[in-house]
Amino acid sequence: MVEDSEDDARLLLLELRRNGYEPVFERVDSREDMEQALTRRQWDIVISDYIMPRFSGLHALSVLKDSGLDLPFIIVSGNIGEDIAVEAMRKGAHDYIIKGNLARLAPAVERELRDAEVRRASKQAEEERVRLAAAAEAAAEAVVITDTRGIVQYVNPAFEKMTGYAKEETVGRDLHMLDSGKQDADFYRTLRDSLKRNGVWTGRLMSKKKDGTLYHEDCTYSVIMSPGGEIINYVSIKRDVTERLRLESVAEAVNTMESIGYIFSGVRHEIGNPLNSINMILGLLKSKLDGLSKEAIREYVDRIAAQLSNIDGLLKSLKGFNMYETLERQDVQIPSFIEKFLSLVKEDFQKKGIAIDTSVDPEAKRAYADPRALQQVLLNILTNASDAMNGKEDPKVMISVSWTGGMIRIRVEDNGCGIPEKKLKDLFRPFYTTKTHGTGLGLVIVKKMLTKMNGTIEITSRKDGGTRVDIFIPEGKE
Repeated sequence: MVEDSEDDARLLLLELRRNGYEPVFERVDSREDMEQALTRRQWDIVISDYIMPRFSGLHALSVLKDSGLDLPFIIVSGNIGEDIAVEAMRKGAHDYIIKGNLARLAPAVERELRDAEVRRASKQAEEERVRLAAAAEAAAEAVVITDTRGIVQYVNPAFEKMTGYAKEETVGRDLHMLDSGKQDADFYRTLRDSLKRNGVWTGRLMSKKKDGTLYHEDCTYSVIMSPGGEIINYVSIKRDVTERLRLESVAEAVNTMESIGYIFSGVRHEIGNPLNSINMILGLLKSKLDGLSKEAIREYVDRIAAQLSNIDGLLKSLKGFNMYETLERQDVQIPSFIEKFLSLVKEDFQKKGIAIDTSVDPEAKRAYADPRALQQVLLNILTNASDAMNGKEDPKVMISVSWTGGMIRIRVEDNGCGIPEKKLKDLFRPFYTTKTHGTGLGLVIVKKMLTKMNGTIEITSRKDGGTRVDIFIPEGKE
């Protein structure tokens, strides 16, 4: 309160209290006192007389402006003409009131406090907008904002660098200007459905730069909603992953060469041992042939046949590794597929005394897979489960199917002997096996088939604690 008269100050406070306010105030009547008061605490409003012996309302208004504070400033004076009041308003005062008409004071205070709150909220929103804009401008990822039709409204410098399109060339155009033709209509339909259902979509696109270069981008689309819950904009965050994928391909090629080395080493070992045995048996047979009985010769031949059978089993496994080079993926109706699959294995498991429990989530309707390859994958996994429960009391397998984030998960759990943790990392290495008579190619074939169907496999196990195998296959299309 900028007022030299203590009595006038009491009248102003009385009027405010009469209208429901309980003011915390400080009265000043000089520039120095006002400057100090403004720094001591936060204030809501300044009420100032216009003419004072050592100060004036216009000087007080100047002090407030110099402080940088955005506070309502109301002049209350008994000696002010209309021309002076207009000049004060022009210089920034928010209202003026004649001391003989204090009934206007409380409504003016209420209005100006409300307007000040609106200005503060607007300023905060603007500051927030500036911060967000600065963050988007400085982001390493490309940021694009479009309207609901896909027309670009904003791109940041990272987008310009990534695509080769300047901001001026992009704003106002459809974002499909980046289309490479590698994504079909079904892809974009799925993307839009995900945005409507979940408000977000994350995935990988192949797009085209301004110079025609194709590149891979990991992209997240999100919706921006109005206060009324209506979609008003889309924002997408894009990252060029072309170079990363190239390096991953190089690493995969190196791993493939290492795997080929394992395969050749394993083939040499797995075929070499039976061949050595056959040569030894033939050598013995040749040296003793004249003195051997038919029964002895038959025994030697049986031993050779057993070794040849081992070689034949290995060659069949290698053939299985290559038999699904070209997969024919299609919509596989999960409930009927599981039912048909169980009819293939149930009898054999019943003979071994192994119980099979199944559950299929109604949401898991269809998978996009090659049904022959998927059947082979499950046969391999169930065979492993059966072997792991050999000699186990109350052996049991649980097969459950569920839908999870665009993927169909098939889980196979057994209560068998389990696998020690230190051996889990080697399960997908060619010719590595935890079985006495295994070839070490079963899980390698399984992983290869799943990879070709854009699926994955996860195995968790512990010794004497059973094994859980999770297979993830892309969800089928409507």
